[in-house]
Amino acid sequence: MTERRQRRIAAVIAAFNPDDELLANAAAIRTQVDELVVVDDGSSAPAAAGIFTRLQDQGVTVLALPSNSGIAAALNRGIEELQATSSPEFILTFDQDSCPVPGYVDSALTTYERATAGGRRVGFVSAESFSGHQVPVLGRNDGFSEAFDPMQSGFFIPVSTLAAIGTFETGFFIDCVDSEYTARARAAGYSVLIGAGCEVQHRLGARLPATVFGRQLRFRGEDLSFNYYSPFRMYYIMRNGTTLLRRYWRRNPSWILRRLVEEAKAQALRFAFSPDRRNLVIAAWHGVADSSRGHDGRISNDLVNRFRAR
Repeated sequence: MTERRQRRIAAVIAAFNPDDELLANAAAIRTQVDELVVVDDGSSAPAAAGIFTRLQDQGVTVLALPSNSGIAAALNRGIEELQATSSPEFILTFDQDSCPVPGYVDSALTTYERATAGGRRVGFVSAESFSGHQVPVLGRNDGFSEAFDPMQSGFFIPVSTLAAIGTFETGFFIDCVDSEYTARARAAGYSVLIGAGCEVQHRLGARLPATVFGRQLRFRGEDLSFNYYSPFRMYYIMRNGTTLLRRYWRRNPSWILRRLVEEAKAQALRFAFSPDRRNLVIAAWHGVADSSRGHDGRISNDLVNRFRAR
């Protein structure tokens, strides 16, 4: 039993139509925390029920949302349950396809305690890398690295932060949920720190080569490629990214500008080389338009059906 175990730490995993990988990830996470909750975000795949039953048989608390409500709602439901039942001091959040390396929690806690002992107000600690890819840094000060725009998997959040700024924004549904929480924490005067030694093994999404007439493009001696997203994901990325810009550009213009530049580079590749780039452009347009109208939540069924018909 380590000294860390004197601090009660819990974790929540948001899951939607998971495969067996969730079982292994949950088992690995359980070895580092005192309590684990998995939230089924309205899964519809036939195999999902069996996976959730096996988790329960292993002693994991499984909660089910009545319908697919988005990752923010799923994480919030797990956080609510943990605060009501086990009263942890810290809560970790994960996707179903993420697994922290051994010692992740101890490393995150070490970063948090060193920073707070030095007088910093720490909103939360993020991963240092995902499957070997370093998390971009906003700046370094006094031996600590500020995360630029970290992914949600591996957020190590003190409950005091949750009490001060709330939980994740359910209206974002998916995409930019982590960015909005980062921006909100900083707007409230908190640091968002990278945890030294905190790596998450994370399943990478579909990555496609950038080709012209069947020939692979190269840039600075390397093959050019990009992360592909479906039209419905593009809708959320553009809608929520636009809402993020409108909400925070006055309070943190340098962060918003850097994020815009990084997003523009990635989107340019998708719009230029994705096989269904016409649908992506249409989805992006609807996302920006819906943000300007103040719409949030789940994408409309009408728009989803239009993409499927194409």
